[in-house]
Amino acid sequence: MEIKYKLYPYPVLSSYSDDYKNGSFDATIDVVRDGYNYRLDFLATLTCQSLLERIKNGDAKYVYHLECAQTGFRTVIQTDQLSETYTLFSQTVNGKLQICPFVVAVKDLNGYSSSDFHDDYQGEVFDIEAGCVLAVGKMVVLDITKNTDDIANTPSIFSVTRNPDTSCHQMLVDMSQRKIMIKLPWDDFTNYSALQSLPEAQSILNSLTVVPALVYVLGQLRAQSPDERNENNSDTLWYKVLSKTLSTKFDCEIESTQFDALNFMELAQKLVNDPLSDAFKFLVNSPTSSGGEDE
Repeated sequence: MEIKYKLYPYPVLSSYSDDYKNGSFDATIDVVRDGYNYRLDFLATLTCQSLLERIKNGDAKYVYHLECAQTGFRTVIQTDQLSETYTLFSQTVNGKLQICPFVVAVKDLNGYSSSDFHDDYQGEVFDIEAGCVLAVGKMVVLDITKNTDDIANTPSIFSVTRNPDTSCHQMLVDMSQRKIMIKLPWDDFTNYSALQSLPEAQSILNSLTVVPALVYVLGQLRAQSPDERNENNSDTLWYKVLSKTLSTKFDCEIESTQFDALNFMELAQKLVNDPLSDAFKFLVNSPTSSGGEDE
């Protein structure tokens, strides 16, 4: 959605019209990276007293319309607070993200008028329906560019294989190779391969294999000194990608004491885009699910 110089059949506060003689509206939007995701911090600036009163009374709210044309992502954030925070998941957007700030009526406003209206509208009243725009801010465009070499692109540094040792019935992790090798027992690997062709099952597979494998690898790295981490692993692809991802996405150097203080269970999930929630949703919505209700 792109803000145009739209004319309304009633006064609207905006930078491109003189419908109001007093007041202005705009919003500052700061972007903070949170792993692969982004935290959007909204701060509205509204100096029109009559609209401030409408928001205070629950008649209107600040509304932010987010849209990414490339992915089809679209959502609306409503709040009655000047400041608001929203987590934008990286898998929902790619390329340009348009953010349009508004003040919108959330109730029918019969006999709507304001002393802040331009003199031409003084004495006029309007019937405003819920959902109608009362103020328009300047559109903000963010460029969200993905890096396909990140760990969230699971095949980049992991290889799931069948363990040739048929006597082993547990999952094993080998971090001595170019990629992190996840070795599954024979039957488990057969089941893994059957599910791998289903895109909707990827979150389950990542939760069952990649997350615990990452927890193990991160723990093994912490057991080494910073110098040993580089000396023992710098030639492997997985270490290079992990090191780069931690530095660029999490502001953490892998060969530092800051790395040692991290919660690895939390970090492992963030590194593969938090698959647990999607895994539970898939299981709950699967045809064999009983809905999780107690008898």
